[in-house]
Amino acid sequence: MSDILILDKLTAKRLEEIEQQITTSLAQKQGFILGESTVVSYCLHSVNPFQPEEIRILTNKDAGQSLAQQKNPGRVIHIDIYHEPAVVKTRPLVLSLAQTVRAYLHFRLKGKDIESMLRSLYKQIAVRTGDNSISLDELLNPREKQATDDTEDGGKKKNHVHLLVTDLLPAYYTLIPCLVDTVESELHKQEIEIRKVENIVHVEKREEQQPLTFIGLRPEEYKLWNLAMSLSTILSGPDDVIELLQNFQPGPFRRKQPLSNLRNRNGNLRGLILGMSEIGLIKRGWFADTLTKEGHELLNFVLQHQKELEAQLRRMIRKLPVPQGKYRSIRNTHLKSRQKQYSYVSKTTTLMKDTWLGSIAIPETMIEAAKKRVIEKRPFFRITREDIRVHEQEITQPVDMCLVLDGSASMVGPKMKALRYLVEHLFLVTRDKVAVVVFQGRQARVAVPFTRNYSRLKAGLKSLQPQGLTPLADGLVQTVKLIKNRQVRNPLLILITDGIPTTGKWTINAKEDALKAAEMIKETRAKLVCIGVASNQEFLEELAEKADGNVYILDNLEDHATLIEIVHKERRNRRR
Repeated sequence: MSDILILDKLTAKRLEEIEQQITTSLAQKQGFILGESTVVSYCLHSVNPFQPEEIRILTNKDAGQSLAQQKNPGRVIHIDIYHEPAVVKTRPLVLSLAQTVRAYLHFRLKGKDIESMLRSLYKQIAVRTGDNSISLDELLNPREKQATDDTEDGGKKKNHVHLLVTDLLPAYYTLIPCLVDTVESELHKQEIEIRKVENIVHVEKREEQQPLTFIGLRPEEYKLWNLAMSLSTILSGPDDVIELLQNFQPGPFRRKQPLSNLRNRNGNLRGLILGMSEIGLIKRGWFADTLTKEGHELLNFVLQHQKELEAQLRRMIRKLPVPQGKYRSIRNTHLKSRQKQYSYVSKTTTLMKDTWLGSIAIPETMIEAAKKRVIEKRPFFRITREDIRVHEQEITQPVDMCLVLDGSASMVGPKMKALRYLVEHLFLVTRDKVAVVVFQGRQARVAVPFTRNYSRLKAGLKSLQPQGLTPLADGLVQTVKLIKNRQVRNPLLILITDGIPTTGKWTINAKEDALKAAEMIKETRAKLVCIGVASNQEFLEELAEKADGNVYILDNLEDHATLIEIVHKERRNRRR
């Protein structure tokens, strides 16, 4: 029996596996979650202020260089144990950690003298209190007791216990879970609730941006701009931010909209509201939460700068990088358009051959003529046929896209948010028309007709409120009618659903009705693309076969980047 409870629970094989996992992650410069509340890496960590369950690992900020004045990176292991905001009593925590280190060495070295190694580890392990990192050796020194007591009495509320371990040998990596277990036990004794870490994200810390003079902000308004942009990104835009903040205005008759609408569009808001409370935008109360003075300032700022925030979000959506996502595809055919409307995309320049037709590359032509004047010693500047350069052109076809979206209750929250993001991205980065048909409850409706009007698109997307059953057959029928009644160019239908039809259109057999409706798509010469998950793959394959379409299966529908990649891939195939 050891004096460390966690060591008694784990077998020697399990300890070896933990040591190997820690070694591999640190060797790859990757952070990892240990247990439920702890994040470990060589880098700095930061909490997403509006999603406290998500921790960002700042890959370009080494913890040792930033916090421990180390010259070389990769020497200091950074351990953060997260808890609800509270003042942690430092002295009992330090004594518990010291006891754990001693017990760990007795366990590992079994009867050998541990004093020299113990003193070394006391110097290697530091607890960050306030703005300084102090080693266990210093904190255990009686001369430092007064400073420690001052930290306890006058300390501010923190949301994590912060440990730094310098130059720890891989053979002693199993000390890390022992330290974490000790901290969690001490937090429990101090009646402080630990906070579960749901997700970690590896990102680079952005350098300070240039002042936002393009919208005339004063320096004191930069913080409000950043807060407004963060909230607008997490939610579905500034209008949702305004709606959320207005729900917390004080007074018995001030609530305009129920939070259920926002939850339907954006998912669970508990973490977001908790984060807003921690940064001082909302004051928690026994009967109701209300906006603080800072919250009112933010609300007024968003109301005043709503147009500028929307413009900045559009720029962000246009520049969104599309990574290589994970999905499986089942391809049936590639339909080509019979229409003869073309648009031209200039790519590179080349020497004009036997025709004057085409788009002349004026700068390249002028440069070539200037070079020839020098080389051929022409008496004056002139452009000859041999000097003219033209753009190489790729003939492409416009593709009008209709997104047929599942609006049933199973799509509430992050799934629907990802779909709205997809639609808005496609509208902003292409010049093609976009339409949205949503099927929910007992019937389908056209939320957005084929359009290039951004205001109409936003209004239609905001109306999407997941609820009810899955009338897929009616959704496909409404889509076919929409295509036939409009002048649609080379239509591409993107069906996105996470389930199977649950209500029919003509009969009580919902699946057969949907398959019958899919056959009607052939009459329109539209291309059908079905995107779903593993649970409905078999049905989607059968549906796509009826319409000669393709199927893509994702791990989940919350990944907007993978959705964007798939649609762009199909759109490129359709344009050729």
